[in-house]
Amino acid sequence: RQRQMCIRDSNRINELLNRLDKIPGELDAIHEKLYAGNMDRNTFAKLVDQRASLYIEAENKERELKEVYKIKL
Repeated sequence: RQRQMCIRDSNRINELLNRLDKIPGELDAIHEKLYAGNMDRNTFAKLVDQRASLYIEAENKERELKEVYKIKL
């Protein structure tokens, strides 16, 4: 059965798309810090964890758009 689009759905879709637009910039900033060097082990580990979390977040948001809202990216 086809889902009926409602205001809540369109707000959620906009929220997902807006977040997906911001993630590449955040990843770029992390990559710049990682490749600049001059950091201790804890800072490096924190940045790597943040990067991994962003990749997972992007994957989850893309999956939600595809599976729930049938949006092709």
